[in-house]
Amino acid sequence: MSSDDTRTLDQTAAPFKPLPVRLLVLSGPDLGREFLVDAGTVLVGTHGDCQLKLSDGAVSRRHLSIELLGVRVRVRDLGSKNGTRYQGARLTVLDLPLGAVVELGSTQLAVLPKVSVQATPRDGLGPLLGRSEPMRRLFSQLEQVGPTDASVLLYGPTGAGKEACARTLHGLSARAGAAFVTFDCGSASGELVQATLFGHVKGAFTGAVKDAAGVVEAANGGTLMLDEVAALPLELQPLLLRVLETGTYQRVGEPKTRASDFRLVATTQHELPALVKAGRFRADLYYRLSAIVLEVPALKERLDDVALLAQAFAQAARPGAKLSPSALAALSAWQWPGNVRELKNVVDRILALGEDAVLPKPPQAATGGDFHVARERALAAFEKSYLEALLARHHGSAAAAAREAGIARSYLYKLLEQHGVDPSAFRG
Repeated sequence: MSSDDTRTLDQTAAPFKPLPVRLLVLSGPDLGREFLVDAGTVLVGTHGDCQLKLSDGAVSRRHLSIELLGVRVRVRDLGSKNGTRYQGARLTVLDLPLGAVVELGSTQLAVLPKVSVQATPRDGLGPLLGRSEPMRRLFSQLEQVGPTDASVLLYGPTGAGKEACARTLHGLSARAGAAFVTFDCGSASGELVQATLFGHVKGAFTGAVKDAAGVVEAANGGTLMLDEVAALPLELQPLLLRVLETGTYQRVGEPKTRASDFRLVATTQHELPALVKAGRFRADLYYRLSAIVLEVPALKERLDDVALLAQAFAQAARPGAKLSPSALAALSAWQWPGNVRELKNVVDRILALGEDAVLPKPPQAATGGDFHVARERALAAFEKSYLEALLARHHGSAAAAAREAGIARSYLYKLLEQHGVDPSAFRG
């Protein structure tokens, strides 16, 4: 569809109970302005009687209306001078999914689900498990956002379960029957990143021996997860922004414009606002991605879930397997710098080698004294034993030990120094 096409009402949209909506300005002179809509229809324009009043000189006095329809909204242009566009096409009246972004004047306006932080009573959602308050809140947010088409930024440390959250969002959406495609933004560099994202034609670069589709094309109709989006090269960020805004892209070496309709879920462990300030991440792409940010808590912030997760991992690996109460208690005492991924690795080793080979021996029974002091001593004993076993398996290689644990090498060295463990003692 060309930019001169006019889109009209999608008559197939089914009626739903209206969901609360958040209108957020992503670009233009009113950047960051938002308005919450609980029901009914709202007006957007420069006139004082508009619920969302804009100062953009290219926006008409009463430019458009937005009617809530459930997981969709009906956007109606009210005879504006410069028109209303969706993915480059001018619309008259069109039913759009929550998560859509429309253009009016120099303003981009996102129509997003309103996400509350109220916890759900459930203790699991899709592949996710947890009884802790942080996880119950996350489950509620995923349930609210999942059925929509809104792009989501998942923020959290390595190994916390961001991909599992992305798969949960996909499973809750109308796209669940289509492809779920992942791409690690830090896995390649330069032209290879662009070719992997958007595809290439034969002869586009050295090694391009045949035409190949990229992940954007593979995700058409489904969900694309960009893992660690902060690692996306700065020069490629405008191309990602373009496909998000227009739904179009080009393969490397091909002048033809192609289209792909996908939902984006991006993940990061980095503070993107700091990268924007440092000039390492585009502000316009950040505003586009950060309209909905869901935080995935570190495992140390939900230690109450460790026993539940550990037992689930054990049963998944070996049906009927059960960890002893003492093993679950020991696991629940560790702070898990490698998060859920690290916990799964430890459970796998317990099943393979036995609890005695992996876990420290229980400390001698306390004869008195402060409870907190006794607990810290037990925790320290577990941490030291864990680190020593980790280094022994990798013959003193701190780099290999850090990779298995899912933590930064610098943090591993900090733990080793804290517990007086010398990696060289395990070499040879």
